[in-house]
Amino acid sequence: MSESEKILKSESFGGCSFARMSPAERTADTHVVNLVLGFEDALKLGLAIDECVRQLNRYNRARVEGRNSALKLIIHFDKQRIRVQEGAL
Repeated sequence: MSESEKILKSESFGGCSFARMSPAERTADTHVVNLVLGFEDALKLGLAIDECVRQLNRYNRARVEGRNSALKLIIHFDKQRIRVQEGAL
């Protein structure tokens, strides 16, 4: 495992795979993509989102850093994976 993969995994709250995507081919005209997740993967995604939201809830929203905290969904279309990370607005 490369150093960049270790950093990505340590900063991630988890993720899951998606079974299929509609439309299967994305073009410049594609505005909406439907992702289909199996039950087990939906549970994994829900848990990852919940953990990230719990982390964000610990921040003081009266401060700029707390107000700018955000959840980031990273979708790897080529690997059919979704990852959840903490981000900023």
